[in-house]
Amino acid sequence: MKQRHKRLFVPQQMRQPLPSQISQDFSLRRIAYLLPVYTPPPVAGFDSSGNWKQDYSMFLLQPDNVRKVGEFSLERSSKGSRQFMLKVLTQRVGNSGYSQFQHAELNCHADMLATPESWVFNTKMALTPNGKPYLLSGRRHSASVSNGILAIRDNLRVSKYPLPGLYSNEWTLLEAVQRLPGQTMKPIDYTLIDEYDTPQPNHRLAYRTQVHLDMQSGSETLTAYYDLGRAVVPTVYWVDKHGRLIFVCTGLQVYALTATNGVSGQLPHQYPTYKAEA
Repeated sequence: MKQRHKRLFVPQQMRQPLPSQISQDFSLRRIAYLLPVYTPPPVAGFDSSGNWKQDYSMFLLQPDNVRKVGEFSLERSSKGSRQFMLKVLTQRVGNSGYSQFQHAELNCHADMLATPESWVFNTKMALTPNGKPYLLSGRRHSASVSNGILAIRDNLRVSKYPLPGLYSNEWTLLEAVQRLPGQTMKPIDYTLIDEYDTPQPNHRLAYRTQVHLDMQSGSETLTAYYDLGRAVVPTVYWVDKHGRLIFVCTGLQVYALTATNGVSGQLPHQYPTYKAEA
């Protein structure tokens, strides 16, 4: 049976003006759909420098609806005070019933960029996470960084790219921002590895702002960091007072935290939208 995206249409009567604090920030306008009905998961013993697992839903925001397009999980396993492993499982839903699945394991330094030293990643199109890859979509890659050179290996070849100076990865940044110091952070200029294999130089990670927002769970204090640079849309990371990454706003997509260490929050199937203030 053909699998379809679930389109979450919003009744006109649920529309309401956007609070000025939200309307003045493009990333807050993205999550305005979620704030009034979103309850973050319980803290559940979360320690940003320890062992934890977090689950996220991925949404595409359109003028008249919010559509869930996938989900992913991050699992951090500490390897002492200076290193850790990050496991990333991702599912992006396709139109044909197949989904794109990615599974990665990254060995990282516990620094401000969660710098990955080596990693493996598998990709495939399939009907289920454990299903057989569609045609030749199943691929396995490995990568490592040594002496300023990024080496990407697959079954056929080895590709090498210069990687001087500081660098990070699109996915390990999701771990890194949960350990940043807030307003005292100094901007970091670095090279971003897009997905798992494409270096993009001239990126900057920096503190953005701190706000107090009303959610379904009550008033929450959130701290924002941003990444800006070559070939990637601007991304804003919203972290709560416990250090947990609650929202990621990137282009027309929003990632929302749905569970911490197996304990879920509340994210209902119907979302209010907003009309622009006059």
